[in-house]
Amino acid sequence: MAGGVAAEGGGGGGERSTSSEATINAAERYMKEVMETFGDQEEKLVMFREIMNDFRTERTDIAGVVGRVKELFKGHNNLIEGFNFFLPKGYEITVDKHQPPPETLEFIRLVKERDESVYRRFMDVIFRYQREHMDLIKLCREVGALFSEDYPDLFVKFTRFLPPT
Repeated sequence: MAGGVAAEGGGGGGERSTSSEATINAAERYMKEVMETFGDQEEKLVMFREIMNDFRTERTDIAGVVGRVKELFKGHNNLIEGFNFFLPKGYEITVDKHQPPPETLEFIRLVKERDESVYRRFMDVIFRYQREHMDLIKLCREVGALFSEDYPDLFVKFTRFLPPT
């Protein structure tokens, strides 16, 4: 569903089939997270599907989707941030509360600019860290494995965001 927004040139869109597969996988994971969050609120799930359908059938544009999703997911910053993955540059939704510091966002942008595939895997690790309450040692191992070979400088920068031990 959310992949329709990505096809408009967003973070998940791409020319290669592997990128397209990754986008589909990300959309499936995202929908699972939305369904887990609102499993007991069917009306929110219906509204989200309506928003995506309105975009697919061109009854609304990206700006309309952004406004409606921001309102629908208010207070669920993880869902808003996850939705940003599918939006074109310039349409990202900023969260109202507990927004990460600008240097955190800059780091995430840097990862995305360096390697879209590594960025997707990195975000997947971060989402699992938040959802599963992964311990810091495991988080560091997984992120280290992602960055160590090609992007050791990113791992060094990443460690600056970790709490002191």
